[in-house]
Amino acid sequence: MTARIRLFLVALVALALPISGCQFIEEQAGDVVEHAIEEAVEGLDLTDGLPETFPASVPVVEGQTRGATRTTANGSEWVALVAAEDQGSAAQDAITEAGFEEQHAVSTQSGVLAEYSDDDHHVTLIASTTQVVYVVREA
Repeated sequence: MTARIRLFLVALVALALPISGCQFIEEQAGDVVEHAIEEAVEGLDLTDGLPETFPASVPVVEGQTRGATRTTANGSEWVALVAAEDQGSAAQDAITEAGFEEQHAVSTQSGVLAEYSDDDHHVTLIASTTQVVYVVREA
């Protein structure tokens, strides 16, 4: 299941459950965010720092960073994993300030799942309370 589908499922569940289900929603949102992070970095050989060819137009929050590049059927894809406490909102702000347009976003206390794009790149942002992941693809 892609991050985009999970994003919309979390939003749908959040709208469908009564207020008494808030604890359940928060737990499910946290699980979805953590699973999305695992899926984004699964099978990658992450090295210290950003990949050399990571697009300079994509701002990354500060913190211990590991990254990788992979080739997909659609071109290059870069992944950056940053150890950063509660930086989901800061990451979102930096991306929009850099000129990326928000396509979809869901934010909870457990984290953020969002997608952004500009003319050159598409960015999937996944942030938990302890990590921020950027998956960047050519547009």
